[in-house]
Amino acid sequence: MRLLFVGIAFATFFSSCSKKTEKENEFSDQLSFSLDTVYVDPGDEILYLQDNLYYSDLSADKSYLINFNPKNVIAERINLDELKLDKKIPFEKEGPNKIPIYFTGFSINKEEQLLVWSYQFYSIFDQEAKKVKVLGLEEIAVDYLSDFEIHPKTFFEIPEQPDRILGVCMQWNDNTYFILDFDLKSLVYKKIDLPELNKFDEYHTEIIDGGQNTGGYGVSVSAIATPWKIILTNNSFNEVLVYDLKKDSTYVKSWDTTLLGYRKKYTPQKRVEHGSEEMNEVFKKLNKEISYGKLIWDESKKRFYRFSSSQKFGEEGTDYDKYIATGADVYLSIFDENLNILAESLVPQLNAPPKKHFVKGGKIWIFENIEDEMAFVRIGIE
Repeated sequence: MRLLFVGIAFATFFSSCSKKTEKENEFSDQLSFSLDTVYVDPGDEILYLQDNLYYSDLSADKSYLINFNPKNVIAERINLDELKLDKKIPFEKEGPNKIPIYFTGFSINKEEQLLVWSYQFYSIFDQEAKKVKVLGLEEIAVDYLSDFEIHPKTFFEIPEQPDRILGVCMQWNDNTYFILDFDLKSLVYKKIDLPELNKFDEYHTEIIDGGQNTGGYGVSVSAIATPWKIILTNNSFNEVLVYDLKKDSTYVKSWDTTLLGYRKKYTPQKRVEHGSEEMNEVFKKLNKEISYGKLIWDESKKRFYRFSSSQKFGEEGTDYDKYIATGADVYLSIFDENLNILAESLVPQLNAPPKKHFVKGGKIWIFENIEDEMAFVRIGIE
């Protein structure tokens, strides 16, 4: 195992928050960061890094991470305390324990089992790749999960209510979002509409090829769960949508700060032709503007962190990409447990949008592929 300490310490100053939304709070006037980089020892194995840990999740105690290789349906259990590969877990493509290739997502629950979801597939596996429970959510919510019209983005088990599962879903044809709240004991569900997210449509661009819709650019939505709350973030508005499980209600928390503003200013045209100059320009302009990142939770300090970034592009490209990102301005925002903003700053040592990241031991860990080795840049904040 290799361990590389970069050992950089620096201080940055924070801008003041717009009084429009955060009158009661004042930013910290100074914050110090320390950075180091650590490598994971794979032993004699080769780790799957092509998806930048997109198919991965952490255990509840943050002692290990499971990274999925969807091509070979093999899970890699990474020991984060000892920074080494514990083992590889081969799953089955066929048979009673089969798992879909390129499933939508998974999470590790408190029993250290894997909740796996995809179109018409919702099951729980143990870490020996055995299917221990078929949830059958597509049979409960037949109107929404029985076909491919609804994208099952993220599903959460509720530890305090073991028979309750909630899913954040998107309707493909109109890009609307909603939550499905399942009671597995009674085999019933409730749909919670999220009209607060309908405004995302103004940032959606269809890609047309031969007169047919072949995809598009749109707002990226992510969700995390805290005790009794599901919090949805997006990359185009400086705000979150909170679903309170106890009150069965939603509310929006927004910010308008000097560094990050309230929203992307550029709104793209509604349709572009695939491979056209217009398509390349839409991609470039959207990514040059601020993209607001995901929230991550620091249990030790009772804080949320969020990176945001605006990319920089050169004039040169490739046959596949007209414009290539040459760098980025990356910002860190810090919020208290009630989502009041505490601090916000440019992080000059970061020059690309952070890939998979999480908090462990009071530090932010950011995945990096360094010469085909799994590494993490760890940021300490004082």
